[in-house]
Amino acid sequence: MNIRLVILGLFIVLGVNAQVTNEKSPVSWGKSSLRKSTPVSMKSFDLNKLRVEDAKNDLDKSGPWRFGYELKVNLGLNNSGTWDRLSNGDRVWRINIVSKGALTMNFVFDTFKIPEGAKMFLYNNDRTDILGAYTHTFNRPDKMLGTWMIEGENVWIEYYEPASAKFKGELHLSKVVHGYRSVTDAQIQSKALGDSGNCNQDVDCPVSGASDNFDDLKDRLKRSVALFILGGGTCTGTLINNTDNDRKPYFLSANHCFEDINGIGSSPSTWAFRFNWVSPNPSCATTDPSTNGAFDQTTSGATILARNSRSDFMLVNIDSELPDEWDLEWAGWDRTGDAPSFTVGIHHPSGDIMKVARDNNPAVKEEQAPVGGLVAPVDSWQVGDWDLGVTERGSSGSALFDQNGRIIGQLAGGGAACGGRDAAGNFVTTIDNGLPDLYGRFGVSWCSESTGDTNSLVSWLDPNDTKRTKLNMLSQELNGETSTEQNDIVCGNGEGPPVVEPEPDPLTRELVIFFNPSRGDITISNAVVEDVRADLKYYVYNISGMLVDSGSSSQDEEVIDMSSKSSGMYFVRVENNTDGSKFTRKVIINNRK
Repeated sequence: MNIRLVILGLFIVLGVNAQVTNEKSPVSWGKSSLRKSTPVSMKSFDLNKLRVEDAKNDLDKSGPWRFGYELKVNLGLNNSGTWDRLSNGDRVWRINIVSKGALTMNFVFDTFKIPEGAKMFLYNNDRTDILGAYTHTFNRPDKMLGTWMIEGENVWIEYYEPASAKFKGELHLSKVVHGYRSVTDAQIQSKALGDSGNCNQDVDCPVSGASDNFDDLKDRLKRSVALFILGGGTCTGTLINNTDNDRKPYFLSANHCFEDINGIGSSPSTWAFRFNWVSPNPSCATTDPSTNGAFDQTTSGATILARNSRSDFMLVNIDSELPDEWDLEWAGWDRTGDAPSFTVGIHHPSGDIMKVARDNNPAVKEEQAPVGGLVAPVDSWQVGDWDLGVTERGSSGSALFDQNGRIIGQLAGGGAACGGRDAAGNFVTTIDNGLPDLYGRFGVSWCSESTGDTNSLVSWLDPNDTKRTKLNMLSQELNGETSTEQNDIVCGNGEGPPVVEPEPDPLTRELVIFFNPSRGDITISNAVVEDVRADLKYYVYNISGMLVDSGSSSQDEEVIDMSSKSSGMYFVRVENNTDGSKFTRKVIINNRK
């Protein structure tokens, strides 16, 4: 039986510590005399339409990854379900919800207020998966609650209230989320967890380079990362340290996860978080499935502290106690804007078990970069081409770590995806497409033009104005491994000198890519260097990572007609078969009809 433990949520203003519960079973499981409850069937919906939408949306990672369809309901203690009064005066309310074909269900309550001693459980009909207990410590001033997922299409919600309760509980369910491509234990035997691509690397796959040992840092940093669900969608985020080193439950992610650009988002009061979801048997860019982790560390409820579209960041407070036994980490950060020598990302692509990616080259600054479906451009770090792993939709908001394991940004979007060409030109799912990703820069998130608590990180992560520019992860800080660098520049251009891209190789210096707006085409100029004209292959990808054109050339100029393509950002990847070099250039197409 898969019995899951829930950390009891708490709105930050209450000041009461929540405790982990370990209930063996709901009250009804030991009572054979309770009345039968008529199932409440959910309405059907057009699943094929959702899959068509997902096929398009999944290519643009500047939004949550949708796993479920939200069904609006009006179900509460007073208008649905079945009440039973026990011999001692205690009361039990149960409702049976059926949504045909659901892999999982999770629930959004717009009213949750129960007295001390009361308990709420969720479990599936065959009692193989149970979530609870939710108690009075989940009560919030806004009375909202979102739950984690329960496996199956037939789920029970049970509320127990003792006769001694000081007041009658209030429960009202406003949404049922039908999970149509969720991760379930039943799927594990037949397929990989989630839907992420084959080139992904489980987080326990090795990522250390020849001259570094990043795996030691990774083994701590992975404990700061969580998958969180927003109604029917998922994003990734990271617990982040502050200069007080006091374990405040601050959690960094992407602003676009909140802004709901694709109609998935929901109130942070109802968000649910899962930490330490790691496979014990890593799959490292293979077609072998990842196996599930042994435990489920989940909690619910958050409050927005600050967010800003300029760097696409969001900082929330997780409104619950995070217990010591979870062995979590609070990641450090670097706000200087200095270019890292290499970068690592830890994330949950497509709602999948935790993955890792690494780029061995320095990240490059991009000012006001257009990112996927985001309305506003983003001041970004560009990761040019992942050397290990990749990111996907659902990785949104995941941290970009520098070589010291400090956060320098969070994922806004980009074109990187699984499915690239090997040396023979064959399409292979276990390698990536070579396209870049864009991360909102931490140094820009630190402050904004209109600096304030609600649109900057500075007052939350440096509450006593130490002016530190770098902070290590919490475990290092507590062990005395502190960074004491300071900078009197709190806001404004405090990121340091601009980063210059490395000089290209001699031959690729002569390869020029430019766009002619009057003709709507891209030209690759292939000049002769030392009596050699390069033998080229080129690939054109849109911002979502979809291949829209390709070909080969050894001519002076190769003209690619883009007049029929939609406006937006494209990436032209050129592979030089003459000297083995490869490079990618960004082109902005503006085809006005």
